[in-house]
Amino acid sequence: MVRRLLPLLVVALCAAALLQAMRPAVYSARTGARDVFTDAYAPAAPIREQLEYIGDELGRQVPAGSRVGFADVTPEWRMRLTQLATMHGIPVVLDNADLEVRLAFDERAPHGVRVSTRKVVAG
Repeated sequence: MVRRLLPLLVVALCAAALLQAMRPAVYSARTGARDVFTDAYAPAAPIREQLEYIGDELGRQVPAGSRVGFADVTPEWRMRLTQLATMHGIPVVLDNADLEVRLAFDERAPHGVRVSTRKVVAG
């Protein structure tokens, strides 16, 4: 009797362990499918478009070899701008910048933000 039940018990335990191991994968697949079909990432689109626009503007407005500093930006935006500038090969400095970059959030501007640069006057 025990010899008959032992293989059945081993199979049942292996099946339970396999099902337990698959739970995270099933959860991830179900959550991912729900996000794709319900457009869960739509709120992130405007900020992504803003960041792409700002990065393009930095690349267009900042001459090669110029060092930039950021004026009147929150720490969060300073981090984002530093990352974007670095991705475009623009050195970011705290002091002795050649150009000062400012952001102005305006709904009438492209993607809701204006990027302006001005030459820093030594003095």
